[in-house]
Amino acid sequence: MTRVIVIGAGAVGLASAYYLRKSGCEVTVIDEAPLAAKASGHNAGWLIPSMSTPVPAPGMMLQAMRWMVQPDSPLYVTPSLKPSFIGFMLRMLRSCTDAKFREGSAVLAGLSATALSDFDELAAEGVEFEQHQEPLAMLFTDASHVDGRVRELELLDGKLPGFSWRHMTEQDLRGHLPELSDNVVAGIESRGDRSVDPGSFVHGLADACRKLGVEIRLGTAAALEQGAGGEVTVRVGAETLRADKIVVAAGAWSNEVLRGIGARIPLQSGKGYGYDFPIVAGGPTKPMYLAEAKVAITPLNDRVRLAGTMGFGGLDESIKPRRAGGILTGVNSYFEGWPDLERAPEPWTGLRPMTPDGVPIIGPLSKHPNVLVATGHVMLGISLAPTTGKLIAELATGVARPEQLRGISADRF
Repeated sequence: MTRVIVIGAGAVGLASAYYLRKSGCEVTVIDEAPLAAKASGHNAGWLIPSMSTPVPAPGMMLQAMRWMVQPDSPLYVTPSLKPSFIGFMLRMLRSCTDAKFREGSAVLAGLSATALSDFDELAAEGVEFEQHQEPLAMLFTDASHVDGRVRELELLDGKLPGFSWRHMTEQDLRGHLPELSDNVVAGIESRGDRSVDPGSFVHGLADACRKLGVEIRLGTAAALEQGAGGEVTVRVGAETLRADKIVVAAGAWSNEVLRGIGARIPLQSGKGYGYDFPIVAGGPTKPMYLAEAKVAITPLNDRVRLAGTMGFGGLDESIKPRRAGGILTGVNSYFEGWPDLERAPEPWTGLRPMTPDGVPIIGPLSKHPNVLVATGHVMLGISLAPTTGKLIAELATGVARPEQLRGISADRF
């Protein structure tokens, strides 16, 4: 039996463990943090094939430069002189072209094509999690931004099963809940996306893995080591663990795990913030994206989640109230009387693993083919977790096809 160790108990790591075990592997998952304590539990919870486009887009870096002087902007960069950071930002700058954006969009659309059916499959197999299927409304306070979103949607037309979109009418906008302010001038409604409670999804996957016989070890950090004979092992406290395959799905911390074998992938953390508001009369009942504020709103069974911002500043999980508060400032300009900012809850944060081209890294390391990497999903970690898990299982068991790694392999940079 193939022995596999998965480092990382987030959505991607647990989905990988689930499918590895179903493929007949003996699997152990290791993570220092509790379940759903990191970015896999702290995100908008969107399954969003319609937003399967790379973060590096034409004009993105120029906008980031403009926002750098705003302490509550939705996109910001904390400068660093570290060579790895400078190299990453230069690579990202080279990815902010129309050609690269289209190329990355095609790769993400290919991955996302089976995302929703993969979730349906998990649910049918007994994995329990909270899921919603209401249409998504993207709202605009600047009509000039609508055409850019339409161009993105046109790139996806015909590539995503069951997906459709339309311009919202004036009647649609004025009948919206919560009531929109006069600042909102346009909207696009899309059908075919979904949302989940990400914490429930992580816990549901963990429960399903345990039922299949996967060992999940929490509370101790894991790192890779390389012996004199070239064998890669996993160090967990005082233990040295051996495996036929090792999967590194540690999100923004993946390079910390890889450091022990002298490997590094182009990865930076993108800090996101969020708030969980109570459900109130007249509040949101459907998911929304506030285009200019770059804030996602997700109504869940017991709360309404607001999530946003993308900040590049290293592995820093500290909460900066001014940054987090930018979400509330942005939301307040779209609605009349919601949310109640005087009773705003404490914010949370999560570090998203970001690659220079905005496309995940999935596959073996060229110098260490028994080490498989699954990270860099940016804001699609929940959405693409089952799809990634299936691919990792196919790679570990030798049934994956080379063309499946086109555009996502670790050696593309």
